[in-house]
Amino acid sequence: MLDVIEIDINVKGFSIKNISLNVKTHTIHCLIGPTGCGKTTLLEAILGLRKIKKGKIFLEGKDITNFPVHKRGFSYVPQDLAIFPHLTVQENIFYGIHYGNVKDKKESYKRAIELAKILGISHLLQRRAVNLSGGERQRVALARALASDQKYILLDEPFSSLHEGMKKELWFLLKELQKKFDFTILMISHDLEEIFFLSDYISVMMEGRILQTDKKEIVYYNPKTLPIAKFLGIKNIFSAKFISVEQEYYKFYCDSLQKEIILQKQKIENFSKKNIMLGIRSEDILILRSDPPKKNENLLKGVIKEIFSAGSNVTILFQPYGSQELLEIIIPEFVVIQLSLKPQIEAIAELRSERFFVLE
Repeated sequence: MLDVIEIDINVKGFSIKNISLNVKTHTIHCLIGPTGCGKTTLLEAILGLRKIKKGKIFLEGKDITNFPVHKRGFSYVPQDLAIFPHLTVQENIFYGIHYGNVKDKKESYKRAIELAKILGISHLLQRRAVNLSGGERQRVALARALASDQKYILLDEPFSSLHEGMKKELWFLLKELQKKFDFTILMISHDLEEIFFLSDYISVMMEGRILQTDKKEIVYYNPKTLPIAKFLGIKNIFSAKFISVEQEYYKFYCDSLQKEIILQKQKIENFSKKNIMLGIRSEDILILRSDPPKKNENLLKGVIKEIFSAGSNVTILFQPYGSQELLEIIIPEFVVIQLSLKPQIEAIAELRSERFFVLE
């Protein structure tokens, strides 16, 4: 387990204040946030490349705050990969084993060859790194990091320069290797699809502070604050006024939708405010052509304004009657075909009560 406890870091024109982070053993933990929020600075401080002003860093219960980089127990893949162009692929992969603090070098060399085979670069071992493609360099950097006898791996946007097909191939490989060798990985990425595919836990960082840390499913469906929801690309966010409380739900009025909204009680803890901010993901809104056969809550009649196709999914902009709000709805393309949906026709949007989240 990696524990970062209340650390402060000062760099030119920027500071990280009172950051705490817990990375559980044998998990992939992803740091996300806007460019310039301090993710790489935090990763470099954990690695020992940046001095911290205050706080402690523990690895498996040991205080490593003042340890030099090579004694901290991490492998690291920086954004630029740091591949040595004058060395062969094998020499690059073996570099950390040969020069690092590795206890069982024989076993590590054996594992390095196995990693090269799994990553599909065993046929390149004698090739000079200067002659490698971008995808091959990425695989070499991963193999070198994973072969170095360290169980804790720090990755700084390791797949950012690759095309979609190559990225996804390496996502599967990284998940496979992490499970096979019990690695613990702390990783930075800007790719939200990559984050939610790879991670077990996510920390959202903004302006030098961590605003939310939780299992990825919770971050995905229940972002804590408005800035987090906006960063995750959630468009459907509304203010709502409290009306009444029933046995199993609260009732609110959403002025921008001109509609009463039903919200399940378990979605709000310790509710005391009369006004709240509600959000719902675009894929959690259903679209219908007629009233459903059973009584449903949170139904909005309106008009489809625009339809945008993006491969197998379609984005619909829907305007409820009496409202200036445009709801963003994402549904599979086959639903559009089945319901004969097109711009300017009337439809019904169902906002699923159990899928709303409440912002702090």
